[in-house]
Amino acid sequence: MSAAPDVAAPGAPVSPGRPAGRGHDFQVLFDRLRVRSFSRGGLVATVVQPLVFFAIFYCTFAVMLDEQGIEFGPFVTPTVLVQALMFVAIGSATDLAADRSSGFFSRLLTSPVDMGAMSLAHLAVVALQGLLSSVAVVLAGHLAGFRFDHGVFAALGFVLFAVLFTVALSLATATIALRLRNLEALSAVLHLPYLPLLVLSTGFVEADLFPGWLQPVVSASPVSGAIDTLRALSTTELSWSATLPGLAWVAGLLVLFSWTTTVAFRKVAIR
Repeated sequence: MSAAPDVAAPGAPVSPGRPAGRGHDFQVLFDRLRVRSFSRGGLVATVVQPLVFFAIFYCTFAVMLDEQGIEFGPFVTPTVLVQALMFVAIGSATDLAADRSSGFFSRLLTSPVDMGAMSLAHLAVVALQGLLSSVAVVLAGHLAGFRFDHGVFAALGFVLFAVLFTVALSLATATIALRLRNLEALSAVLHLPYLPLLVLSTGFVEADLFPGWLQPVVSASPVSGAIDTLRALSTTELSWSATLPGLAWVAGLLVLFSWTTTVAFRKVAIR
């Protein structure tokens, strides 16, 4: 892991020549997290892993979907992207928990660093990871026929929605990471919902192809909402009915988990 930028020593006063305030603290912490998250290992998780899954899904589903009259690129690219963003959120929570267990949080708490800057830096790096994953998956999808059919503004909305979805998920996983001290338990809790959420969604089949009793669950899933919104902003019909569920889920997750993460950070700070 690359060396972190210098942070004030525990209990050390701010020197007269040292810039102070949340802006400076944010920049120092952001640089530290960025270096770690965009290291070789971080790029494997953010870029290489989604591309590997894209290739696997292409080899598995392309012919099958083509026989059903469904183009693989437009249909599956949003699914692979949502999967990639879920892994970004899981990885960010794991890094957050590692910082806590390593004593880095304790060092921050005994220094003049603003803890609010820590959470903002964490979210900013997550947003950058979400953006990078989005670009990588969209470029791969382009090779398989994925296109933006609704113009520049819809394409920008696609990317913005993907980034906001990543931030919303990372807030949820950050809340869990700040609550659980056991790293092994944290990994299990973070990965457990991933596969059911992805499988019980419209990622690979339409909701009406599921058993009748499962269709309401699939339709109401946040993953289905996100995937359907991304499809509407790219290749399928762009309408409020297609985008509203995903937008509502992202807004709700942002509001709820912004609060829970803030509370969790405060509890860490007073311990």
